[in-house]
Amino acid sequence: MARSALKEGFLKLLKEDAEFRQVVAGIIGYGDILRKLSEHDRKFNEILEELKRHREILEEHTRILEEHGKVLGEHTKILEEHTRILEEHTKRLGEHDRKFNEILEELRKHREILEEHTRILEEHTKRLGEHDRKFNEILEELKRHREVLEEHTKRLEKHDVKFNEVVRELRELKRDVRELRAYIERTSLTLEEEAREVIAYRLREKGIMVELTDLVLPGVEVNVYGCSGDICVVGEVSTRAGVSVVRRLDELVNSLLKAYPTYLRPRVIKALYTLWVTPKAVEEARERGIWLVKALKELTPLTYVSTNNSNV
Repeated sequence: MARSALKEGFLKLLKEDAEFRQVVAGIIGYGDILRKLSEHDRKFNEILEELKRHREILEEHTRILEEHGKVLGEHTKILEEHTRILEEHTKRLGEHDRKFNEILEELRKHREILEEHTRILEEHTKRLGEHDRKFNEILEELKRHREVLEEHTKRLEKHDVKFNEVVRELRELKRDVRELRAYIERTSLTLEEEAREVIAYRLREKGIMVELTDLVLPGVEVNVYGCSGDICVVGEVSTRAGVSVVRRLDELVNSLLKAYPTYLRPRVIKALYTLWVTPKAVEEARERGIWLVKALKELTPLTYVSTNNSNV
């Protein structure tokens, strides 16, 4: 009972005695909280006071805004008028824009045409440049040709002088050739006679007695020719004897065998008389069985060729 009464008294003091409450709060650790609450109350009151001042300012601003609203209404009317005018201007600008776009489209077409003309002009300019370059090259080539032509003209003039000199020399040479031909003819006749005498002499040394002369038939001419019994001498005379002269003697004998076989005998002596002979011609004569004779010696042995062979 005593504890219950004490509890009731304690609760009553807490409800009725503020100082007791603070003491109890301090004891149990709520003193700081109460102080903070008191501070908050003070600040809250200050905020309320500030809000009051703001309300007054707001009311003043509201009044001013109402005045401005009136002015704004007037401005709105003006703005609406301006809007109307602006719409009219917008319509007119739209029309202008349409016409401007048409002009721009036309300008675009003109620009395309201009660009195409510019491209064609550039191509023509390039082609003209190329033509100019080629024309300059042609001019340069013509200049070189002119220089070459002038040089050729000079050379031709020199050649004309030389040609005239050559013609004059040829005339002199022709005269000399005529004289030389006459000399050769005289000398050849003498050489053929010498050849027949030397060959006849060499044959007599070998016991072969034959009279030698020349033989002239259609298509065939033999410098040294003679027959005795079954032996026939067919000879050629040449100042200088090469391989071609040796072969020509064989061809001469073959021509006689084919065209005039009656002028040959079973055994044929192919004789070649010369003053000068090449080593190859000596070998060729030896291989062909040709008796190669010089004035003082025999270069190949005397051999007989049978006419029974189709190719003597």
